[in-house]
Amino acid sequence: MPEKADKPFNIWQELKRRNVIHVMTVYIAAAFGILELTDIIYGPLNLPGWSISVVMVSAVIGFPIAFLLAWFFPVSSDGRKRNKFPDSKQWEGFTHTDLEQDLDKYEVIFHSDDLVPDLVIHPDEMLQAKSGKGKVQILSVSSLVVIAAAAVLFLFYSGKSVPFKERGWIVITDFENHTGEEIFDNSLNTAFALSINQSRYINVIPRQRMFETLKRMKIKDLVYIDEETGREIAIREGVEVCIVPEISRVGSQYILTVRILEAKTGTIFRSEVLYAKGQDEILEKLDQLTKKIRRNLGESRYKISGQNKPLSEVTTSSLDALKQFSLGIENHLNMEFEKAIIYYKNAIEIDSGFTSAKASLGNLLFERFDREKGREWLDQAILSIDDLADNEKYSILSFYAVNIENNLDKGIEYINTIIELYPDEPISYNNLGWYYYNQGEYEKAVKEYKAALQIDPYMMLSYGGLIWIYLENLGQIDSAMVWCEKMIEAGPENPWGHFYLGSASVAIDSLERAAIEYAKARDLDPNLLLNQYRLAHVYRLQGEYDKAIEALEGILLINPAEVSAHYDLGLNYRLLGDSENARSQFLEFKESAEEYLDDNPDNPGTLNAYGVVLTSLGEKNTGWEIGNRAIELDSMIHFRFAELLAVQDRKSEALDHLQKALENGYRDLVWIKLNPDIHLLHEEVRYQELINKYFK
Repeated sequence: MPEKADKPFNIWQELKRRNVIHVMTVYIAAAFGILELTDIIYGPLNLPGWSISVVMVSAVIGFPIAFLLAWFFPVSSDGRKRNKFPDSKQWEGFTHTDLEQDLDKYEVIFHSDDLVPDLVIHPDEMLQAKSGKGKVQILSVSSLVVIAAAAVLFLFYSGKSVPFKERGWIVITDFENHTGEEIFDNSLNTAFALSINQSRYINVIPRQRMFETLKRMKIKDLVYIDEETGREIAIREGVEVCIVPEISRVGSQYILTVRILEAKTGTIFRSEVLYAKGQDEILEKLDQLTKKIRRNLGESRYKISGQNKPLSEVTTSSLDALKQFSLGIENHLNMEFEKAIIYYKNAIEIDSGFTSAKASLGNLLFERFDREKGREWLDQAILSIDDLADNEKYSILSFYAVNIENNLDKGIEYINTIIELYPDEPISYNNLGWYYYNQGEYEKAVKEYKAALQIDPYMMLSYGGLIWIYLENLGQIDSAMVWCEKMIEAGPENPWGHFYLGSASVAIDSLERAAIEYAKARDLDPNLLLNQYRLAHVYRLQGEYDKAIEALEGILLINPAEVSAHYDLGLNYRLLGDSENARSQFLEFKESAEEYLDDNPDNPGTLNAYGVVLTSLGEKNTGWEIGNRAIELDSMIHFRFAELLAVQDRKSEALDHLQKALENGYRDLVWIKLNPDIHLLHEEVRYQELINKYFK
């Protein structure tokens, strides 16, 4: 008879037969237990920071070793090694009696050309074998389940020891520095925040927001946020968890401690302690401390591993550089921009590879001082942008795309990436609103500003952007009034809220209330010059020309370069009947316009303004010739050209261009009503018809 084909080799069956599955199940379960134990005890026992890494590497290396040992030394459940059925050579030593003893179990069939008989298992034995095989299959499946469960548990187990929900908020107080070493002041706060803010599981109340809360608590000039203050901030912000970090020193060893507290009661949910042998280990230990906090709050190892870059990479390995950078941030937030620049530069001098410092310096220089130098620093930061944490990385890329590359679409794409990764950062929605505003996508901008305020109802920037759009771009005065009230309620000490409410009051012809709100804004911030201008305009409309002149002269005291104040002064003096002072102020404005035109001879706005002031000085024909050049250079400046036509007493033509401006989307009702030149059209019937048509 033909020889039977060998059965194909089945690796899974062989793994089961050799008991490899069971051995590896036990190995993985044991490895998981050891890792968990190491994670718990390495802090209290002052184990080195690399201890967990060593255990993990050992577990990985041990896996193939355990596998090979189980494969080559298979052991049965009773401890005896399994043997294969005897081969042909073993059969040669069997006696007839040996075979007879097994005949009741096996049916032996001999073939003429076979050296070894075939064995046929009896039915009873087959049932037992099948039963045993079924048990083995069940056991194998169970082993697989255990292995999978152990792997999933290790990677995704939250380890939560604190009542905290994903994407919940926490307050982190300032480090309590018991060492007396100034290098840890500010620097550890910055490092700790940068490290923990990489998490997409936890939201941290930003430092600036905490100071806004302190203002509402009537606490001013507070620099250090201790445990008591931090808990009070948390309670006012509706936050349940407060993190209190400390650093102390015993000999040459530093002790980093963090307590996770319940904000209302001060109850300690959990505390962690880590030890550093010297300053060089501080940042490494901060990284580890951050991971332990994230684990305690319920974040899995899998998420932490994917959202945690070392502090030495995302910031600097130098505590001295980090200290300077932290002082730069503090002064930046406090609007001490010149000091911030000095500290940022100091940080870069200490560590020339400090990407965050380069980006912060470039941003500040570009926005407020020297755009070219700012661009140079931003160019350097972009070269190593991948070293940064994702939220900072995409924020810088967005700023670079919009301001350096002039690519709003690209900037919006980066901001949307940040929002996808960190959906609870209000500043991202605010920036997106600003970008949409610059694209002329006003409804989209409104949506994003509201999203920012839903997360942080005290974010003044978002209030300002939202109200500005309602007032100047959409002409929705009722909506502007509602948000003005909300802004003042959220930040009564913020002058912009009163400024916006004053402007909305102008739009509904409530000049008395407008004057009150503008005056409040002036008292809160005399340097808010736009507010001073509008207050002067309201006084003029109320016939209080002396007050208007006082406000305008105040502007020139603050900033003599505000040449527009001279033109407005001329108008008010003329209304008072003081033609000499009126002419003097108009001439001041005329001289400044001529100087500007020498450098920018084809600027439509300046040409139009020059034509207006010449007309006011009695040079009507010359004023018309020069002003008319403005509309020839830019056919879309309908509103500005309407000003020239109005002072030229060509009211019908002025109304034509005002209508064209409105048809093209001009919606700044406040300026239409405050503008002293357009005011000459207010008595015209057609003017009122236009206002009624385009503004509800």
